[in-house]
Amino acid sequence: MIHSFLDARIGVISPDDGINDDEFWFYVPQRVNLLFTRYRNPKRDEPISVSMLEPFSDVESISEAAETLRITRPTVVGLACNSGSFLQGLGDDRAIVTCIERGAGAPATTITTAQVEALRHFNAKRVAVGGPYPQDVTDRLGAYLAMSGFEVTSTVGLGMENQWQIGNAAPQIWADLARRVNRAEADCIVLACSGIRISPVLAELECELGKPVITGPAVMMWHALRLAGLNPRLQGRGRLWT
Repeated sequence: MIHSFLDARIGVISPDDGINDDEFWFYVPQRVNLLFTRYRNPKRDEPISVSMLEPFSDVESISEAAETLRITRPTVVGLACNSGSFLQGLGDDRAIVTCIERGAGAPATTITTAQVEALRHFNAKRVAVGGPYPQDVTDRLGAYLAMSGFEVTSTVGLGMENQWQIGNAAPQIWADLARRVNRAEADCIVLACSGIRISPVLAELECELGKPVITGPAVMMWHALRLAGLNPRLQGRGRLWT
């Protein structure tokens, strides 16, 4: 009988335009492996908009990507696309979780699912929401979180046009966005999108603002590891990991 020397294998379903796999690896403890697969958006060359992002919610495409992971026997699978799991409204993420679980044969989560779980973990009541998207897309995440029971104090969208721009933006861009969207009454800040790279400054930013800053890659990894039965303490990774 062959025994794995790993504690968990986390499958990651990424949009085809994602370029920041390294950000997810930053939140991987020892004895955990990441297994990436991708799914295609036929509108990927268009500027980011509601219409351009809608194919990222396509359950058939997501299910096909999930099935490619089944042979690797993942412990948990996460959808690394934030907009793809909130754009269609409340319950969108749960439908995607169901299709991933059927395809991959493993428990699943999405970034949106994980954001809600993290806000509950911090007992947050009020949340500020920032994202790289156009304002109307960012507002949809705000509406989703409001329908999930949180008071949204503010939303700011940067209006970036593509994932190449998002994934190559310096961490300081996202730190500045967090400062801009922050409100004194907000218990937490949510920075949307799987494509941002903020890990080098996240812990310091949380200390500066005095509250958790929940980012897409970090929160998906946090929830996936919890679903895998792990609760690692990772120094320098932010409040989710303390």
